[in-house]
Amino acid sequence: MPFYHASETVNVDLIVRRLDRHGRLVCWATEVPLEPVYLTTDRPPCYRGDLLALFEGPSGPSLVGVEVKDWDARVSIPMARDYLRAYGRACQHFYLAANGFAEGLFSVRDLGLFHLDRREVVKAPGTLRPEPSLWRSAVERLLEICDVAFDLPGDPHQTTLPRGA
Repeated sequence: MPFYHASETVNVDLIVRRLDRHGRLVCWATEVPLEPVYLTTDRPPCYRGDLLALFEGPSGPSLVGVEVKDWDARVSIPMARDYLRAYGRACQHFYLAANGFAEGLFSVRDLGLFHLDRREVVKAPGTLRPEPSLWRSAVERLLEICDVAFDLPGDPHQTTLPRGA
């Protein structure tokens, strides 16, 4: 099943369903801006995330980003690091979803890998430290796109206490 059609990411529900390790899914959307403003002088490797999903876990909300590469070639290490850097500015977790990975990708710290053909996580991501303002901006855009009300903490690094504590 293809994950791209007419330059848009499609069928991502097949990916989102497999990311339940991050908690309860609040909402998800495709082509969500990772930055509040796009400046052509900045030339970021990625302005829009192929897939952003907000989960509510035991320690609070978690923004997960997924870059989908639906092609036959293996994804290279330099490309993966560029995407990890770009998504890591706004997301707490990042997956690269593809059909094939360069062997060295399995040793890239904090990078999650999702195999599209097998529809499974083949490497769990580490926890990233996003910039609070970019995290909040991306989450607010996502919630607006999904038309979901959600009480956000001011900072992605703020955790919530278990109920009754």
